Amino acid sequence: MAVQQKSQGMLRAVEEFNKHEHREDGDRVVGTLFYGLSLLSDSLYRRMHHDVEEMVGVDSMLMPVNKLKAAQTTSEEIDIYQTAESAAAADRLDYLSAGDDWYLEWLGRLRLGRLGADTKIIKRIAEYRSLDNDQRRLAFTDALARVLPESRMTPLVLFRLFPLAIQITTALSFRDNETAMELRRRQLSTLPIIGDCRKCGGRVMEIGEQCQMCGNPLWKYKWLISAE
Repeated sequence: MAVQQKSQGMLRAVEEFNKHEHREDGDRVVGTLFYGLSLLSDSLYRRMHHDVEEMVGVDSMLMPVNKLKAAQTTSEEIDIYQTAESAAAADRLDYLSAGDDWYLEWLGRLRLGRLGADTKIIKRIAEYRSLDNDQRRLAFTDALARVLPESRMTPLVLFRLFPLAIQITTALSFRDNETAMELRRRQLSTLPIIGDCRKCGGRVMEIGEQCQMCGNPLWKYKWLISAE
């Protein structure tokens, strides 16, 4: 991952992480989580919006009146879900020192800034977290359809790969490469063709790295439709 200057919010997150978890590697954990999840968020939006328009076109009835507002709202919706999914993975894999809601709220602030401290947003993240994996995924796709109707035209396999991509980013952030590789094997069983990319071979990418050929860690439309 390329070295990038951290914002004040990220610096506060580093300090809070080190204090709560009694660790000294908060700078690395915050950086990998933030930039890794940012890449996934940006990629998911491209798959649902740009790839769909390029590959199949969009019915004018599905196009939002205010595209800028739709993009912002979609980004927020993605980060609400990513926060809950990452927290579920961190709990399940015992990455944290205590089984409380600290990570959930901490990551929400890291991903959403001031909005992450809003009680309504905190409640929505907690609601996602209370669901099981399938329920959480279905609730997410329903929410996306409301804010970005063209997301309904995206191959459904994308929404099976995306939660696993979040979990892989979380595992890599906590230096659990073995789990990241196992999660990639699950993605390969869902969409075997991703292992055929001549450029990356379907390997687990470094945080912040993306394959220009297939889109790994979140694959382009023409790779997704091979599952249909």
